[in-house]
Amino acid sequence: MKKAVSIAMALSMMVGLMGVNVNVNASAYEAGSYDGVSITMLNTKSELQDYLVDAAAEWGELTGASLDVYTISDSGSPSQEIAARYAANNAPTLIMGDVQDVADICEEYGADLSNESWAANGGETYGVSVDGKLYSFPFCIEGRGLIYNKTAIEETLGEEWDPSSVTNMDDLAVLLEKLVKNGMEYPVALNMEDYALGGHYLTQVYEEQDSTMETTSKFIDDLKAGNVDLMSNQRFTALMDTFDLLAQYNINKDDPLAADYATNCADLAEGEVAIYFNGNWAWAEISSYIEDGTEIGIMPVMQNETSENEAVNSSICGSATKQVMIDKECNDEQQQAAAKDFLNWLVESEEGQSVLIEQCSLIPAFTNIDKDVTNMLAQSVQNYVKEGKVINVPYSYPGDHWQTVGAYMQKYFAGETDRATFATEIQDYWTGLAK
Repeated sequence: MKKAVSIAMALSMMVGLMGVNVNVNASAYEAGSYDGVSITMLNTKSELQDYLVDAAAEWGELTGASLDVYTISDSGSPSQEIAARYAANNAPTLIMGDVQDVADICEEYGADLSNESWAANGGETYGVSVDGKLYSFPFCIEGRGLIYNKTAIEETLGEEWDPSSVTNMDDLAVLLEKLVKNGMEYPVALNMEDYALGGHYLTQVYEEQDSTMETTSKFIDDLKAGNVDLMSNQRFTALMDTFDLLAQYNINKDDPLAADYATNCADLAEGEVAIYFNGNWAWAEISSYIEDGTEIGIMPVMQNETSENEAVNSSICGSATKQVMIDKECNDEQQQAAAKDFLNWLVESEEGQSVLIEQCSLIPAFTNIDKDVTNMLAQSVQNYVKEGKVINVPYSYPGDHWQTVGAYMQKYFAGETDRATFATEIQDYWTGLAK
């Protein structure tokens, strides 16, 4: 987009907390009357389908409206589904998409949500805005970093362990070596998928230059212009040093590209490994294996050489990864009003908040919600959000970034290329976009 598109993410959260905040209480919701109004919702988080269907029924009983929630599989593409529905002139009323999906179409097809009560309670901070108009409801916050099994660490070391004792990569190296000496042969799990490597780990190089969206955008522009030498860039060097350290202790070290996602989650939950790079979304799999009393959390990807950005060792990268837009092209004003009422119900009623937090286990973007999230990973990320220690994540990465660059990183991970070659491949990818 040539027009000014902005999504103010987590660093600005503290500004919102200290600034204007209407702080609507949960009891502020008053149901509207939408008898006979039928609306639909595209859900792109398939694990939440049953919860959203139940929520739609509960809200429908209050308002008289009918909300049909449908989902696409995890392998489906939200952008393709959205494009196909618009091509058929049959767009759902509520469209849940990845941030870029909404940013690409919201000005043309989205209803203006700037005046909704939740906008001043986090919506403006985390939602997608174009030229001063808010077009999306930030559905959930997600963050990524080093997931740790505190219980397994303490049982292996035979002593109490405080995550705050790890302040840089050297501290992390000491911890990993102590775990090995005390019997945990391989204390790390790393995923091998291209999105995990190119989309979750490597993107920290862009995001952590100085933890601001402005510098991230400039850094990407400089990459496109061929003005960046990654091998001399502090963040690239530090993050790859940490990656190499993690790979050294990886439980899948002998064949890193044969790693299985579910097995990694099980190994972390059961204490076979102590450290696992992933995000709070992994709770769905981890919780299937975790035993009562096991304590896990998430900490930053610890790095050395932080003179250019000391915040990296106290912050995690994250954003509102799913956004909900209300369609104005294929749905009439009554349908749009009902859709707005449903979103208000989620934020302003006790029942709606329970859906987001207790049932869906989401980290809410809204400052008026006082409920604490219910699972340990989400609680850990929520603490970073409350402390203003979540680094902005841009939504404008090219669509093929994680596949292309992720494939380069897979080769590096497997030992098929060296770091200098990998750096060159990344730079060539970006300069190629400018041609």
